Amino acid sequence: MRIVIVGAGHDGFYLAETLSAEGQDVVVIEADEDKAAQVQDRLDVMVIAGNGASPAVLRRAGSERADLVIAVTDNDGANVMACHSARTSGSARTVARVEDTEMREVSPGLGVDVVIDARESTAREVVALVRHAGASEYVEFADGHLVLIGGRVAPNSRVAGRRIANLKESELEWPWVLATTIRDGELLMSRGSLEMNAGDHVLVMTEASSVEKSMNLFGFGRGRTRRALLLGGTRIAIMAAEQLIDAGIEVLIVEREAERCEMLARRSRALVIHGDPTDPGVLHRLQPGRGDVAVGVSGWDEVNLMSCLVAKAVGAETTIARFGRRALAGLLKDAGVDAVVSARVAAANAILRFVRRDRILSVATFMDTDAEAIEIEVAPESPAVGASLTETQPPRGTVICGVIRGEEAFVPHGGTRIEKGDRIVVLSGREDIDAVEALFT
Repeated sequence: MRIVIVGAGHDGFYLAETLSAEGQDVVVIEADEDKAAQVQDRLDVMVIAGNGASPAVLRRAGSERADLVIAVTDNDGANVMACHSARTSGSARTVARVEDTEMREVSPGLGVDVVIDARESTAREVVALVRHAGASEYVEFADGHLVLIGGRVAPNSRVAGRRIANLKESELEWPWVLATTIRDGELLMSRGSLEMNAGDHVLVMTEASSVEKSMNLFGFGRGRTRRALLLGGTRIAIMAAEQLIDAGIEVLIVEREAERCEMLARRSRALVIHGDPTDPGVLHRLQPGRGDVAVGVSGWDEVNLMSCLVAKAVGAETTIARFGRRALAGLLKDAGVDAVVSARVAAANAILRFVRRDRILSVATFMDTDAEAIEIEVAPESPAVGASLTETQPPRGTVICGVIRGEEAFVPHGGTRIEKGDRIVVLSGREDIDAVEALFT
């Protein structure tokens, strides 16, 4: 598939890196020549320095032959115009990142097939992690009936020091499956002989009604959230605050700019506090403690990291940081940050669903591994139809961890047989996605 990406910022670079690793034919357009040169040095993609909304530049990128044009610059208008120019030149499909509500409404009439709002998706992720404090990931499948929950194995948990085979024999009071274990950045297969270590990052699939039980089993459940301290008065904070208040959680927004505080007070039901979220004195006066979750949601990675560390130091039980640089995100969990959210990853997930829409129904990627959780429909001619999970032979390291069959969604076991039309949730390395598709479609 030929894919043209307009904009090589955080979102554009991550998408180019992800899609080129899959073997897609990727062309990146970037107006900043220095940034374009950096992309050319780091990725095996074609890079063109120029204005992505210019028909001439798009023609140089071969947009008329492109299966997909993705515009993810920091300017909503530029993204819409790039898609309009690409569609006029003959591009098959277009995707634009647009946050302005009014512009989103008119975008379809200007040649935009799909509009994504990564910050809206990030706000939803913040809400899920605040409501399930202690989790590092919370990904829903089957309209929320199945949940892939992530976290760190606690030293005093029931699983630390035990082999997976023994866990399956003694800890199956409710349906769950260990999708994968990430240890020191390495993706480990969920074989029966694998021994769980304290500090392992695990991804566990379970039914929505058993999320808290699964979190407690692995030791990263923190109990009921009392307050959410949103550190930074961004659009993400505004959207997350309203959803959290509706869920019955007290919300405080801490913002350093007085003028923005006035705007937040008008637009949000949360208590708005004027102060520097990295100032220990400001956060100490809020008396954070057990049941309090601090979320760094400013537009700067450094501020979010510092505000979370300060909040943890003065008593917050759980911290969540919005972060852009993926290479550093995995390190934060060892530095006092319990979970990381990223608008870049949210944008990539939304776009990957669209890129693969003919074969894969949904996609979730993660900050500290190249593994992906995908939802894929089993075709009638699939060689896996009629076989049990034990008999099915997906690529090494691939785990089938969820099945949606009609109105029913459940966590499978080794004897579960695959039926045509099943939607299955598979966790796999990015390099094995094509092999997974070939097996089930």
